[in-house]
Amino acid sequence: MAERMLQHRTDTEIWIDGLDQTEMINTSVEEIDSENVNLIFVGIDRSSSMWRFEADMKKALEDFRDALGASGEADEILVARADFSGDISVGGYRKIQEFDTNYTTGGCTALYDVIQEGCRKLKEYRDFLKNEGMRVKAVFAIFSDGENTIGNDFSGAARSVAYLNGEEIVTAFVSFGGEASKTAGDLGFRNILDVSSSAAELRRAFNCLSRSVIEHSRSVLSRQDDFFVV
Repeated sequence: MAERMLQHRTDTEIWIDGLDQTEMINTSVEEIDSENVNLIFVGIDRSSSMWRFEADMKKALEDFRDALGASGEADEILVARADFSGDISVGGYRKIQEFDTNYTTGGCTALYDVIQEGCRKLKEYRDFLKNEGMRVKAVFAIFSDGENTIGNDFSGAARSVAYLNGEEIVTAFVSFGGEASKTAGDLGFRNILDVSSSAAELRRAFNCLSRSVIEHSRSVLSRQDDFFVV
């Protein structure tokens, strides 16, 4: 994969030359209401195989946003949403009230690309906040119903997951329908949640994810090996 250059414009803007003209706008230090920050990266599969669940996913994302927003830890949580199909789109780390719940499907599954790009952007913003004197924990979560179908940089994605694990960042994977579980394990994800491919299980998965994020925010230490609260 071609090297992508990264250039700072302001405290809140990071511009990326390369993959899908991605622009990332993060929350500035002045906007953060706590010295403790829990960064949550959520990569969401929107490939064509998910088309039957578009309405259910939108509702699940709304529930996820509302649960985190109603928690006592809401001021500490910043969430970045990434969508991946044939291409990827990675948003900035924003307060949960700004979380985008729209969802459409179409295309392939660029799983390896979103892992690498998401890891790079998480590292960049996490390092920035730590340099500003903030205490930062992080969760890197992926939701997918299948294996990678475009691009072949498995080793690059695995190196990204290994970096996250080494930095004591929680790596979590929700395998919708179970087909992606082996790939998630091979990539090195330390927390894998298998759910069946139904509307009820989709909602359950995101309810579990929201509870797990809240518990992680409350915990003094990173919950690297027991993240999912089922």
